[in-house]
Amino acid sequence: MIACDSTPHASVSDAANQAGSFRFLDMKEALSLDRQVDRLREHGITVTDDDKAAKWLSETNYYRISGYWLTLEHDDKIIPGTTLDDIRAIYLLDEGLRLWLWKAIEPVEIKARTTFAYHMSLALGPIAHEDPNNFTDAKAHKKSMDSYHRERKRALGDGIPCVKHNMSKYGDLPAWAAVEIMSMGTVSRLIGNLSPSAAYPSGRSVRDAIADEFGTTYYILKSWLRHLTYVRNLCGHHNRIYNRSMTTKVTMLKKDLRFSSPKVFPSIITLMRIYENLWPDRWNGLATDLIELFDSRPTVDIIPLGFPSDWRQIIKPRERETQTSSANAAVRCATSSSMPDTTAPAVAAGMG
Repeated sequence: MIACDSTPHASVSDAANQAGSFRFLDMKEALSLDRQVDRLREHGITVTDDDKAAKWLSETNYYRISGYWLTLEHDDKIIPGTTLDDIRAIYLLDEGLRLWLWKAIEPVEIKARTTFAYHMSLALGPIAHEDPNNFTDAKAHKKSMDSYHRERKRALGDGIPCVKHNMSKYGDLPAWAAVEIMSMGTVSRLIGNLSPSAAYPSGRSVRDAIADEFGTTYYILKSWLRHLTYVRNLCGHHNRIYNRSMTTKVTMLKKDLRFSSPKVFPSIITLMRIYENLWPDRWNGLATDLIELFDSRPTVDIIPLGFPSDWRQIIKPRERETQTSSANAAVRCATSSSMPDTTAPAVAAGMG
């Protein structure tokens, strides 16, 4: 616990006293690696190799690891028989899942950037993203622009060629260049704030044009991009996904409502729906990778991730449809072969 206090205290370190702003009450002491291994055993975790355990702790951080045994507790105590290897299996699955999510979200982020820049500039001009009249909430737009301008200043300082060129020649970046330095959060907030009056001369709104490319409605797309930005940021900061309750929920399609939960499985379903519309062949590869990841860690419980028992069939819908079509074709063939061949004479007569 940290309490504000400008008065020196005998129980506070000299360094803290010299700071003169804070004192630390009842804060735990730092532990050596050997002591951390002992602490694992004190928690009831079986450690079979002290050197291996200490090495993992030196690379991963005891405090970080502690979040991965929460599902291995009952009444705040470690379930008897739990080993450090059990915890490490959960950790490695989580690591693989973060990398999978990052890879899956990347094309969605680039598509969102590209589609926003394309329709904004084509319908309203190359710097339409700067005009607050094209957005519903002027304050939210200013906040987005403040973020973008910081990103632009940083990019200019880094000497990024396209930024230097456009800023020196035009004093600003056209939308197609601007989105390349915007974060996914900035792009998703701009899309989510688009005004219905920001439209092509034909009357078609820019926001609907963007949503159409994703194969959904604008209101669904807003939620999808906001949620995936949140998940992407979790992955980018190496945060735990396993057993996490997502604070930024996602709006599910009606056909997917049965998968609703605060866990990560709805994120995977959302990605599947986007890929089904944009890149169906690529989804099959991603689904295979995900299945292989979980097959490599068969001892890890999938319930804390919100996965239903039939999740493998769910994420491979195209394969299931192909199998169903093949089965139906086989039934038709079997049925036709068991019926009298009444068409053969007619065909023969016709050919004759």
